[in-house]
Amino acid sequence: MSSFSTEITIQAPPLATWQALADIGNIYRWNPGVARSHLTSSQAAGLGATRHCDLGGPNFLDEKVVNWQPEKQLTMRITNTNMPFKSADIHFMLRADNGRTIVTVSPEYKLKFGWLGALFDRLYVRNTYRQGMEALLDGLKQYVENSLQA
Repeated sequence: MSSFSTEITIQAPPLATWQALADIGNIYRWNPGVARSHLTSSQAAGLGATRHCDLGGPNFLDEKVVNWQPEKQLTMRITNTNMPFKSADIHFMLRADNGRTIVTVSPEYKLKFGWLGALFDRLYVRNTYRQGMEALLDGLKQYVENSLQA
């Protein structure tokens, strides 16, 4: 299993940041890596809520909420994808910091293809995935901060 963490400080309280994260079906609004997204469950939020994300081109992810602690933690599990993930959980943690929110994202994942996948992870995927998570956090920061100014 591979993992890494990256974080960002958002100039907004945890509730405002949580509201963006908890809007499960609309991640496309702030994540530049998602072209389109929508709910796939009748449940819009909370444990068990699911979504589909089109990543552009033929790539997609189906995800399910497996950890839901309002204003504190959210974990999304990839349940289906055409990308090389055998399994992946993406953990979001929020910490209050004097009216701001520190958001940490920590994916835990395993690639398909055994030792070849592990090599591919070391040579390419980990760095690319980290860049994607950093872009995701930058998008979240801009979205939340701009929505407070509107």
